[in-house]
Amino acid sequence: MDNKVMKNNKILLVDDEEGIRRVLKITLESSGYDVCLAPDGETGLKTFADKMPCIVITDIKMPGIDGIEVLKRIKNLNPETEVIVITGHGDMDLVVKSLQYEAADFITKPIDINDLESAIKKAQDRIVISQNIKSYMDDLEILVKEKDKKINESETLVTIGQTIAGMSHAIKNIAGGLKGSSFVLEQGIEHENQEYLKQGWQMMKGNIDKITKLSLDLLNYAKTTKLNLQLENPNKPAREIMQLMNHRAKENNIVFKLTPCIEKRLVLMDGEAIHHCILNLVTNAFDSFNKRSTQNQIKNVNIFVTIENNAIIYKVQDNGCGINDIIKKSIFNDFITTKGMNGTGFGLMTTKKIIEEHNGEIDFKTEQEKGTRFIIKIPIRSKA
Repeated sequence: MDNKVMKNNKILLVDDEEGIRRVLKITLESSGYDVCLAPDGETGLKTFADKMPCIVITDIKMPGIDGIEVLKRIKNLNPETEVIVITGHGDMDLVVKSLQYEAADFITKPIDINDLESAIKKAQDRIVISQNIKSYMDDLEILVKEKDKKINESETLVTIGQTIAGMSHAIKNIAGGLKGSSFVLEQGIEHENQEYLKQGWQMMKGNIDKITKLSLDLLNYAKTTKLNLQLENPNKPAREIMQLMNHRAKENNIVFKLTPCIEKRLVLMDGEAIHHCILNLVTNAFDSFNKRSTQNQIKNVNIFVTIENNAIIYKVQDNGCGINDIIKKSIFNDFITTKGMNGTGFGLMTTKKIIEEHNGEIDFKTEQEKGTRFIIKIPIRSKA
């Protein structure tokens, strides 16, 4: 088995069958991997948090926390981890479900060593691409510092590098999604299964939407036109978002509320740009419920608009999954997404850029499994 050079050669194997764990451990260790074992999903998640392996191989059908839930939670903790699922022969419904939750690949029992090698190679390729992007970014930052250029020139170089890295990462994710959806469509055609055809087409449409969103986000981020400042009611962008997203809220059983500013005052702002910022935050808030069990939870998303200390304050608050420590450290500065393959990483960077162009600031407070609150503060201008 060809073990490519990676910064992390740990593999976590989660399977409730001792014989499979023993055989695969011997096979993988003979190929140079540092193998961690777990007999069930709960132990697997604890081991993952402790060891942070680059690749996880998990059985789907296990007592307690099953493989699909392991996959979902690992992608929530670290979207860069590649997860390979093990399924029984004929478990095509579970295969489709795992691909929808961003599994890198799947292998069926009884496990064929060639299938295992192929799945790990695919996962390695994706990891190496991500590592190369990160290495490029590190080299670029060193180059900028060594050249000691002017601040604006340095920022331009860093921005170009971030754009290239972010685009590469987003395109890699979309390509993986397209591959998964095409597989499901092929299975639907081969087996004349209408359900697979529907699921595959929905996945395909989702990836087309991602390509469209990536293009729009990039255009918005690169936009250098001057703000179109006009006297606006600060409640207007928030009310527009309520109208736009209310249907989706009802479809997803989300209690979506606006608390408008009671002070009647017109302020100078680019209403369209602020609309875009609030929409990004609300969309993220809605998506925060996708990565946790919400069966018995009332899902809430609230927008608050106030004027305090001569500044407009917008708050978007949810009680979703929260943001983990790995992501929140650089959420505004890098092409980071909390949505795995469903995000591009441009949204929050674009939001921050727009707010700073208004001489404002954006911050957030979050607690995992309890929710997140983003706060936008824009000073009220006396003139354009």
